[in-house]
Parts: sequence; C-alpha cells; structure tokens
Amino acid sequence: MRPPLNVLIVADGDDALRLYKRVGCAARALGLELHIAEEKSGAGKPRVLINDELLVEGLPRTETIQEQLARWLAAQPAM
Repeated sequence: MRPPLNVLIVADGDDALRLYKRVGCAARALGLELHIAEEKSGAGKPRVLINDELLVEGLPRTETIQEQLARWLAAQPAM
C-alpha cells in the first residue's frame, strides 16, 4: 500500500473549498489517502501541488484532477 500523499492546495475562499472537495473525490476514486494542506494564493491562480510539483492549475473538473493524479502516480518510481 502506498503511503499518504502530501498535497498542497494554493487558493483562497470558495476556490480553496472547491479544490479541496475535488481533490478528495479524485483521490478516493483512485483509492488513495491524502494529507491536504492549504496555503493562501494571494489572488493568484488556484493550484494543486504534490511534492512541490504542479498537478493542476485553475478549477478543473474532478475527472480532470483524477486523470492528472493517475498520470502523476504512473510517473513515480515504484515503491
């Protein structure tokens, strides 16, 4: 089993809430456990990072986040 992934959501207000929910749903669909931290964006574009790598930017649909997360996982070395 893979250890929990550390995810950083950089967004403000409603955007942060939307991304938190979408990332959580995408992770559950892939059977992943996440530790999600949040940081204010300072009016910048909302984004989601894993290990300081950009996963998504803006407010993509849950399915898009799931696809990007699956691609990110596939690119990681086997544990």
